[in-house]
Amino acid sequence: MLLHFIQVVNDNQPNIATTFKTIPIWDRTVNMFWSRPFHLVFVQLKMDYYLSFIQNTYDRSKTYMKTIESSDRCKHIGEIFDQTIVQSHMLRRIKLYHVPCRNRSAHLSCFYDETHLCICDFFGDQRLANCFKFDHQMRLDCFGQNECQNGGQCFQDNRVCPQVSICVCPRCYYGVQCQFSTHGFSLSLDAILSYHIKPRANIRKQPLAVQ
Repeated sequence: MLLHFIQVVNDNQPNIATTFKTIPIWDRTVNMFWSRPFHLVFVQLKMDYYLSFIQNTYDRSKTYMKTIESSDRCKHIGEIFDQTIVQSHMLRRIKLYHVPCRNRSAHLSCFYDETHLCICDFFGDQRLANCFKFDHQMRLDCFGQNECQNGGQCFQDNRVCPQVSICVCPRCYYGVQCQFSTHGFSLSLDAILSYHIKPRANIRKQPLAVQ
């Protein structure tokens, strides 16, 4: 699961930082701590985006809880407009992006095209589209400073002045920088059961496969 934290910047493109979180097999909740200012949070599962959170003023002291619903999913413009509009030039098409937001019966919170993410938000008494550029094919290489080995994906908490970076290793690699490999070794019991083990839980509260 990818999480995109967006900080709105006046008269400029927003700051976008992306991180990831693994959802354990035995759990349906995820805890996430983020120390940087943000105004929007999008959760990405494969190529589906969900508008998880929106706030006008950042408050670092608050703790938020959010249940992701199917209604939070951002629709592709192909689900909203007919193909004539979808295939039209960007400048002509984007002028129509306010229309689905004004249709309150559609309960549309967000949508996207090939280069933008858009939210439906209130401006005065009107509900309009607010779009920003978003790279759907972003390279997860810490903006060219990737220290992850063996094809590992790199995440940083900030583009300009990162404080934290982490590596997500491909299959059969592990370690802080994905520097170790299990190739040539038989699969261990730890590797098989690793995602089933509940941290900080005694053996009686572990899944049957672990017991």
